[in-house]
Amino acid sequence: MAPANYVGIDLGTSTSALAHVRPDGNPEIVPNSDGERLTPSVVYFDKFEGIKVVGSAARDGGDPERTVHFIKKHMDDPSYTVEMDDQKWTPTEISAMILSKLKRDCSQIAGEIEDVVITVPANFNELARKATVAAGKLAGLNVTRIVNEPTAAALFYAHTQDISGRVMVYDLGGGTLDITIMEISGDQVDILLSEGARHLGGSDFDEVLLEILADEYRKKNKAELFLDERQRRRVLALGEEAKKMLSKLQHVSETIGNDTDGIARIELTRDMFETAISRLLTRTVMLVEQALDSLDLGPDDIDHVVLVGGSTRIPKVKTLLEKQFGKPPLSCGNVDECVALGAALFAQRARRVSEVCNHSYGTLAIIEDASTGEAKIRNSIVIPKNTPIPCSMSQTYITSEDNEELIEVEITQGEDLDPRYVDIVGKISLEVPPGRPAGCEVTVTYSYDENQRVRAQVYDAESGLKKDIAIEYRGEGVLSDEDIERKSAYLKQVKIA
Repeated sequence: MAPANYVGIDLGTSTSALAHVRPDGNPEIVPNSDGERLTPSVVYFDKFEGIKVVGSAARDGGDPERTVHFIKKHMDDPSYTVEMDDQKWTPTEISAMILSKLKRDCSQIAGEIEDVVITVPANFNELARKATVAAGKLAGLNVTRIVNEPTAAALFYAHTQDISGRVMVYDLGGGTLDITIMEISGDQVDILLSEGARHLGGSDFDEVLLEILADEYRKKNKAELFLDERQRRRVLALGEEAKKMLSKLQHVSETIGNDTDGIARIELTRDMFETAISRLLTRTVMLVEQALDSLDLGPDDIDHVVLVGGSTRIPKVKTLLEKQFGKPPLSCGNVDECVALGAALFAQRARRVSEVCNHSYGTLAIIEDASTGEAKIRNSIVIPKNTPIPCSMSQTYITSEDNEELIEVEITQGEDLDPRYVDIVGKISLEVPPGRPAGCEVTVTYSYDENQRVRAQVYDAESGLKKDIAIEYRGEGVLSDEDIERKSAYLKQVKIA
């Protein structure tokens, strides 16, 4: 079978999907071996046969203590691991199992799959992006590009609905919210801004509905609905289905219970659910306002608002956006699939895309407050957030002490000037000759590539010495290049069903 052409993968929090571009130039979703267009991003570790089950079978059955959900939420946590049968698994390895299933299943239909584009939330940080690329390598894939999910979705909308002008993508998925504003003209797409929230999405709405069900059961049966994780998972799955039905109906009725306290008939209404999640929805509206304010735009300056992600099916989401912008948002119908479909188009490079950096990068420096004359350590930004990429920017500082023999540059990620509210993501240490006076110039240069990966360089003008690094992370949940090489061979031997 011939290799698949232009493959894009949406490695999602709740579900994942793979798409390719057909010979006629249109993208299509490739179903998995279960006949599903969307594969649940769930892994079950079978303790008897050593099989790692991925997808619906993992989600619907088995022991919840041996089942991993929402691993994408931990891709940026260097210390996070899952321990199973005295073996620790990183988020990268578990994500690689999901990708391995997609590669194996979809290749039977689309052809051999090697080169892929994988999507990530626009607000994914450096570590999460690196972990996503590593997961692809472990799964035997050549990740040619990482692309932001809203960008991919916009490409699909532009391809199918021929939208142009200033477009806002409202991407509310299973685990994250991304707000991206872009200009689309002909075959050129220019990203102007990306904002978002890491832990705001469908899984948070499910937790709210879980509490509603538990409260209603407590009122009726004077008992707790669930006492362990197994029971909790069952109710959570039931609540997720009720959520989907409430997007279509005003009222649903569910029979729930446990083994000791009997069953109860719970009546749920759309109004009850939307009232319960109103605080979360209000937060999404505030993030939209923040994105507009950052560009000094108003709602009238946006030509189209497009919906992405399964959680945009909630009617209240559309109502709030229509009220905010004075026009109904556009929906492609398959809001769960448009990211993967757009990623395939991105792989084809049918349009030229100009992205922006998703975070600010800087360094800690002693800066004098002009109003007070007081010198404090502050976060000095070198590359501001939403700078078009790829880019390379520099900032020159001066040393503050005599006889410094070691220049240390701490690499920060974040927008706040206060060091307490930014992340230290790396450090460069440069040894310099002794006997230097204070006031020597040191230039810090950061380079931001098209995959939103960062390199940093420090240059000492006095000595002519310089040093540059790619940002590396350390932690139990982080795989080194050596780990990836070693575990890639091992993962090929793991039985994935």
